[in-house]
Amino acid sequence: MHIVVNSIYPNGYHLDNATFVEDLFGYLCSRYPEHHYYFLVNHSINHHYPSAANATVLPIDYSVNNFAKLKIWETIKLPSILKKLQATVLVQPFGLSSVTTKVPQVLFVSDLIWLQQPKLFPASIRLYHRLFAKKGIHKAAQIVTFSQSIQQQLIHQYPAISNKVIAIGGAVSALFQPASYELKQQTKDGYADGRSYFLFVGGNNQSKNLVGVLKAFSSFKRWQKSNMKLLIAGTITLQKDDVLKKISSYKYKDDVVVLQGLSPEQLASVTAAAFALIAPYQYEESTLDLLAAMQCGVPVIASNLQAMQELGGDSCLYASPNEVDEIANHLKQLYRDEQLQVSLKAKGVEQAAAYNWEGTASTFWDVLVQATTS
Repeated sequence: MHIVVNSIYPNGYHLDNATFVEDLFGYLCSRYPEHHYYFLVNHSINHHYPSAANATVLPIDYSVNNFAKLKIWETIKLPSILKKLQATVLVQPFGLSSVTTKVPQVLFVSDLIWLQQPKLFPASIRLYHRLFAKKGIHKAAQIVTFSQSIQQQLIHQYPAISNKVIAIGGAVSALFQPASYELKQQTKDGYADGRSYFLFVGGNNQSKNLVGVLKAFSSFKRWQKSNMKLLIAGTITLQKDDVLKKISSYKYKDDVVVLQGLSPEQLASVTAAAFALIAPYQYEESTLDLLAAMQCGVPVIASNLQAMQELGGDSCLYASPNEVDEIANHLKQLYRDEQLQVSLKAKGVEQAAAYNWEGTASTFWDVLVQATTS
């Protein structure tokens, strides 16, 4: 097979799945070397796709910064490239699909925010979804989600696709591992002035609820009078009314650190050294952030949404994303209760072990094969 992965995406788009897709295809290139893999990437964007004899990275000099360019890419330029590459199957990692190509498409749908809160997306994405999402969903040969919750919601929205949507669970890089005391302290020294810290990895994506995290952190600081810090990592994009612009007037601004441009290795180190991950996301979406923390043996405070609880089981603390006091109470509870910390760490590692690359890659490979034969 000639497998093409389309990693050209609109400017300002949040790429929750990017690292997962890169790791997934690194695994597939090694496991199925008899096939060739083509990765279409923007020439100006860093990527971590595998370097292998059966892998070709094709830098594309094309910027998608408005609806017209997105439409031209998905409906004209991309199909033309697929024809030249004699593509057998096209993987669309970021939820957008081409309505013109005849090549079978495997579509990742990691969340339904584009249906529930379209205003959170750039105008080009909103318009493309409004005009082409339904047709693209039906046209896709196979659709992949990370949770059964998202799978069922998608089927409820589009009943005719029930036989081609599968939840693969997901997996995260082996970089995310429990760290020794010495390595944790080195990370704290490098990023948090040697202090313990809570970690939030949602960047300034509005759906990730950074505002709620900052309010909960304020309540925690008032109650505990501790020197605990809050580290903010993840994708940072230019936004109107960006909450990060207001941190300069935030009461505890000296205890907040914004980390931009972390490498996968740096993010893994920052995650493994965290006191806890705070993930009170407002919508059901990719749960890979939770999985990374659990794999590192880091306690997680997550939203009480179905997809989160499906992944975390009894290894996480859950709170309504709209209840700041509930989130803050969990921060305080975890900070004060050492036995709870130990319990959640152990349960998280055990729970995360069920989400491994062997099972995820095998399931996804079956999806690719099915797409070419359906």
